[in-house]
Amino acid sequence: MNEISVAICDDDADILSVVTGSISNEFTKHGYHATIELFRNAKEAQQRMKHVTFDPLFLDIDMPGEDGITFAKSLRSHDLSTDIIFLSSREDRVFDALRTGPNGFIRKSSFLKDVADVIALYVKNREKKKGKQLVIEEGDGTRSFDIGQVLYIEGRGKYQEIHLQGNPEPVKVRKTMQEMEDMLSKSGFLRIHKGYLVNYTCIRHLGTAEAELTNGEILPLSRRRVQEIRDAYLALMQDSDVLLL
Repeated sequence: MNEISVAICDDDADILSVVTGSISNEFTKHGYHATIELFRNAKEAQQRMKHVTFDPLFLDIDMPGEDGITFAKSLRSHDLSTDIIFLSSREDRVFDALRTGPNGFIRKSSFLKDVADVIALYVKNREKKKGKQLVIEEGDGTRSFDIGQVLYIEGRGKYQEIHLQGNPEPVKVRKTMQEMEDMLSKSGFLRIHKGYLVNYTCIRHLGTAEAELTNGEILPLSRRRVQEIRDAYLALMQDSDVLLL
């Protein structure tokens, strides 16, 4: 059985045992043994996450001190790798939550159904991503990295620049933008502009003229294709591990 390390951050003591048991059971159904740690507020979770990496973090929105959405934004500002699944009764804040690039939203009012659906989709997407590599020829050798590390690709004429999470220097590759799009479109990359191909999981917000990424960068949107880009983005989210309400 696969191992998975899970964090639950929720101050509602009355439901924590039910939440913990249900999450553990759902992961077991999909072949994962979940080691679960519990936190009552964002500060506790943040301190622990300086030393331990969690695969998904189940995060309540309404908590004393820093709320879940503010905490998620803080995490995203310096760590794009943490998977976040919101667990909340605040259904009115689902769109605020979506701006942090979460991996799901579980409604407490529909907990048993949502937790099963969200974890099933989370595991499906996790397995889909496992082992996907982008290999680039460099001189006499090659360089490879996980596709999930790629934030976006920027057009630079004959060369394209691959911008990676946690790497200030982009990687140059001698390919056309169309060739890069053909290779990566099936892996969740969206052509949002003639000069930009973006990993959809790194989009925090789509406006009418620009896209905000989870690292805070702002990229332009093709004005003529705004609706097409929005539709493609929503389709990718629905096909992955995000439930849209």
